[in-house]
Amino acid sequence: MKPRALAVLGLAGLLLAGVIFAGCGSGGGSSPSRSPGAAGTSSTANASTGAASRTRSRRRSTEPPVRQVPRLVLPSSPRAHSVRVPILMYHRVHVFATELTKSVPGLTVEPSVFRGEMDALARGGFHTISQDQLYEALFHGHPLPRKPVLITVDDGYIDGLKEILPVLRAHHMVATFYIITGRFHEPGFLNATEVRRLDAAGMDIGAHTQTHADLPTLPSAVRRREIDGSRHTLERILGHPVYYFAYPYGAENSTVVDEVKRAGFVLAVTTQGGTRESSLAPLTMPRTEVVRDETAHGVLACISAPAGCGGGGTSAG
Repeated sequence: MKPRALAVLGLAGLLLAGVIFAGCGSGGGSSPSRSPGAAGTSSTANASTGAASRTRSRRRSTEPPVRQVPRLVLPSSPRAHSVRVPILMYHRVHVFATELTKSVPGLTVEPSVFRGEMDALARGGFHTISQDQLYEALFHGHPLPRKPVLITVDDGYIDGLKEILPVLRAHHMVATFYIITGRFHEPGFLNATEVRRLDAAGMDIGAHTQTHADLPTLPSAVRRREIDGSRHTLERILGHPVYYFAYPYGAENSTVVDEVKRAGFVLAVTTQGGTRESSLAPLTMPRTEVVRDETAHGVLACISAPAGCGGGGTSAG
């Protein structure tokens, strides 16, 4: 064959090989390829995944962090020691005429009255304390601030977040909120997320049973479920131990107190009047009830008096 013909055939062979190679690279072989549409879909998927990840990250960042609390245990043989700490007992702070879930009228303190009472405490030089401060004072002799007072709020109404917390924050005060855990889904009561918000704000959270049951009247198994169940629910929600308890209606006896101790609570409050707390009776601490017709002057008079004022009997709590 002539050299010119050979050259032409060689060039044709090269062109044919190039076409075959290009075809294989376009998907005819085992190597994957992306069409413009596939590339666009992949980019969109990556963008969506990134957006979802950022959303989850933002959601995590807005959730309250788990609060770190000290580990508390009741000493088996505590040294006898007492401190004078008035414990104020509130239930509702709300405009009574607009309550969604009506409470006992005498237990609803108007918001303006509550603000006045907290103002009076601040002006009077009183310092609110936390539950662990009281625990440390009773069992380890730690000093308390001058004119200490413990503020407690029973039942777990939404008022705790909407009306009470802003006032406490304005005065750099703390309080304990005793929660009825079976009412998270009832109108007018705190839900689990809102309880976490109170906890993250530095407030103490305590248990108030599952259904606000009259504990001395219950069968043993039901009573244990009310006490243990409320603690376990709160610990699951908060992510840390819960050590504080309030007896519904203030109703307790030796059997109930023993159950509360067995459940792991270290401080518990009644509705009996008084201002002196004792290391020998940490699970039956007295309180002073603040009712609707009380005044700021009256609150100061009660907690300033040597014996304080009366509690709420068995009608409150």
